[in-house]
Amino acid sequence: MSREIYASLSGARAAMRQLDVVANNLSNASTTGFKASRTTFRVEGPDGHALGKSYAITDSVSPYTVDGPLIGTDNPLDLALQGDGYFSIQVGAERLLTRDGHFTLGDDGVLRTGSGYEVLSQSGTGIEIPAGESISVTESGEIFGEATGYIDTLSLVRGPARQAGGNTWSPAGPMVEAAPRVVQGALEGSNTNPMQSMVELIEASRYFEAYQKAMQASDGMDERLNRSGGA
Repeated sequence: MSREIYASLSGARAAMRQLDVVANNLSNASTTGFKASRTTFRVEGPDGHALGKSYAITDSVSPYTVDGPLIGTDNPLDLALQGDGYFSIQVGAERLLTRDGHFTLGDDGVLRTGSGYEVLSQSGTGIEIPAGESISVTESGEIFGEATGYIDTLSLVRGPARQAGGNTWSPAGPMVEAAPRVVQGALEGSNTNPMQSMVELIEASRYFEAYQKAMQASDGMDERLNRSGGA
């Protein structure tokens, strides 16, 4: 088997990884608070070798953290973040993070995500809103009731995080208090650019096809050489 087929194989694998990432970005173009991912690559290979550094390796897949657009809803329980930071939520025994501020009140009066997870306060507990209370939320995350006054303060944190599924993030290192701007009555849209993602999807598809053809050509040459040698 010719050695160059491995370089083509590494390129095909890198293109396939890019296809997966871009397809996921596109499928979440309408997901509240979604952060698109970006893929970086590097070339590897032995110095002094005939092929040299010609093997494509996926270096990292990281979130594109630019703010998504603000979408007004006029729902006082909808909260958007602008700037670096996440809401803290309780998911079972885990404390996770989210940018999706489409919140509701549970039957127990506790502020919850659309999936029913508790939204946490700075003290690490759930936020209970008195029955029938109208609330206002400041840009720093303080919650006030029209009748009761100060209620609680949202836990807003920042730090390294990795996607955990279901539009949530898992801390990937130490988290510290953050100060993003909280916008009440609005949601943060996905920061995926559909047009750009479509272009990236087409490019990755063409790269994958080109590497496939290169592997087929290499395989064809090997077959012809084997026939020649056997003759």
